[in-house]
Amino acid sequence: MSDSVEDQLRTLARRLDRVEDELAIHRLIVRYGLAVDAGEAEAAMELFTKDTLYEVRAVGTGVDDDPGKTLVMRGRAAVGEMVRSEDHQKLLPNAAHTIGPAVVHVDGDTATATGYTRIYRREGDDFRMFRMAVNHWELVKQEGRWWVHRRHSQVLGAADAQDLMRKALENPLR
Repeated sequence: MSDSVEDQLRTLARRLDRVEDELAIHRLIVRYGLAVDAGEAEAAMELFTKDTLYEVRAVGTGVDDDPGKTLVMRGRAAVGEMVRSEDHQKLLPNAAHTIGPAVVHVDGDTATATGYTRIYRREGDDFRMFRMAVNHWELVKQEGRWWVHRRHSQVLGAADAQDLMRKALENPLR
């Protein structure tokens, strides 16, 4: 027995909502990279929930950095402080955070995105990889828009980087 036209339309509307949510999430995480590279603390802060938790392990280049050194930002204001910090400002205007691709899983008003971040840095006429990391983003939809609630970033090659990668594999393909 075939579905009624109304059922087909509801199914199509749910599928379109999911695609729109995934696109909004991709745009959100890419917007983060552009905001921090532009040195726009307010634009970066507006992407995060008020009670966000953002953790970056091996916070320097991640290659020769102390893997135990972790930057923990609690709350939206802490994200702004990071963007305004002397260490971050020294990277500008010669940094490019490239984020993605990411595997996105939407479940109602919550979602996860797992993927890579590369930070390139211009040094004279050369462009060099500054950091390569795996990121796991936890997002919430509130008041009709997506927000970053949690983000964990781990430099590639670190002991638990693959644990973050596995998070993308936890949900089956649909």
